[in-house]
Amino acid sequence: MKVKKITKIRNRITIYFSIIILGLTLAVTSSISSIFSKEIIKQYNNVATEKITVISKILNENLDSIRHDSYMIENDKNIYDYMSKVNRNNSATPETNAEFFNTLSEYCKWSNYIISIIPLTTDKKIMDPLYSQYPYNELIYGNKELDNFIESGYSNKFSSPNTFPFNYENADYEKRTTITYFSRYLDKENYSLIGYLMINIKKKNLFMNIDDYCHGVFDSTFIVDKNGNLIYKIGNIDYDNIMLEKVNNDTVNVNNVKYMEFNSVIEAYPEWRVIGLISLDSLTRNLDSIRWLIYCIGIFSIAVVLFISHFTSKKITDPIYDITKAMNKFENGEWPDKLEAKTEDELKYLIISFNKMIYNIKNLIEQIYKEEEENKKLEVESMKTQLDLLQSQINPHFIHNTLNTINYLAIKNNQNEIRELIQSFNGLLRQSISTSKKLITLKDELTCTQNYLKIQKYRYGDIVKLVCNIPEELNNCLVPKLILQPLIENSLYHGIVPKGCAGTIKIDILPQKNFIKIKVIDDGVGISKRKSTHKGFNGISLDNISERLRLYFGSEYDLKVYSKAGIGTCIEFNIPYIY
Repeated sequence: MKVKKITKIRNRITIYFSIIILGLTLAVTSSISSIFSKEIIKQYNNVATEKITVISKILNENLDSIRHDSYMIENDKNIYDYMSKVNRNNSATPETNAEFFNTLSEYCKWSNYIISIIPLTTDKKIMDPLYSQYPYNELIYGNKELDNFIESGYSNKFSSPNTFPFNYENADYEKRTTITYFSRYLDKENYSLIGYLMINIKKKNLFMNIDDYCHGVFDSTFIVDKNGNLIYKIGNIDYDNIMLEKVNNDTVNVNNVKYMEFNSVIEAYPEWRVIGLISLDSLTRNLDSIRWLIYCIGIFSIAVVLFISHFTSKKITDPIYDITKAMNKFENGEWPDKLEAKTEDELKYLIISFNKMIYNIKNLIEQIYKEEEENKKLEVESMKTQLDLLQSQINPHFIHNTLNTINYLAIKNNQNEIRELIQSFNGLLRQSISTSKKLITLKDELTCTQNYLKIQKYRYGDIVKLVCNIPEELNNCLVPKLILQPLIENSLYHGIVPKGCAGTIKIDILPQKNFIKIKVIDDGVGISKRKSTHKGFNGISLDNISERLRLYFGSEYDLKVYSKAGIGTCIEFNIPYIY
């Protein structure tokens, strides 16, 4: 009967587990497929948009470079003087002619784009004798783009690709290797027209540095003007077949193949724009491959889960029973035996955790007994220590009472200096021998420090000036007793006194968010590391102070010493707010 019950549970676990995993796997697979598809399309869009932007920037730079070359030509004095003379119908000398055309030739040589420069008069006559002859003159006379430029009133304009030096109107794309840059030449004084410049540019030089940015991303890239005329293309798609049959704003149809379209206007010349096409077929093929891979992984995962769940469910009940039996034994006040993990799944960690829990409870009980014994020993030791401390205070109290007697005699005999000295020493001694408080107010600690310096004044004179910067609201903040006096003593003996002249000791109390920062700064000679172990009036060294801070407040509260020979020393530490 028991076996049948276990089998029933196992079957239920197998069925429920399989249904849940099957549903989750299908949901996750579908979600991952959808997310991957959207992410890939998004990445394609981002990369394509970025590439189009880069291509536009490169073309902006190239077109600006051509405009800069044109500007240099237009502002060349030799060219300007010659064009002005011709415009005034003044004949030029052969030397002037030679100098003019040599200057134009030089601009063609150093420019990366220009192959020839043709100057024209206001009535479209060619000034250069070479280009006045056939076939060059064919490019001028009857040139519709030149006529359109003149009629447009624009100051400059790029032409569509042409066949310079010939004028083949019906030439195909490959033969149109030149682009002409038209520019008006104006008088610098009255801005009247004195001629035109036709600057011929090698088309491939203008667009050669964008090829690398197009390959690998776009199936084809086109540079077109505002009328849809092709300027330049990269790729195998025939632009004549495109005429861009729009499917929607971002998709075009070319020969029954859909492409995603990315375009950007070229800022340097808004008449042109860049168009990039990416085949949707290639994009969807990549997506289909990824979806198929994800579905295969999902199907395989389902099969594996069904196979594993059958054997996993069988092993679940026995470990659970062992744990339940051990817990019942523990509830009855008996220590259960250590359980053995027979599986390699989560139940193994459950059994290990249960064993650790029993082990920790045993150790905790033993530790409690042990700590109780140790606490009893510590109480006895503490009582002995307090007794020894009370005994050691007999002599200091006797000194304290004797000093009060001497102070009375000094007052009686009007010995004010002796009275002040004894009062300062008495206050310092009283603070030193007091055992009732480990923490005192910051105000009392500063008073103790001032008493110490009053005593030293009678020995060294006005050798040191004490400056205290403390916000009034921090006066009642608690600090460890005798935390500042040893630092002042250290600054005096190891900083100011060796200096041989008067100096300053400054105490800065700076409130922070969760603590106060205390700095003791002197302008003495600086201290070495070995002097940090020197013990002063109260037998307290810098190392001792550092250790006290760590014991009181934790390892992060430590004494920091910054010293430089001949400049001085800064000792700083932090103390949490205590009131």
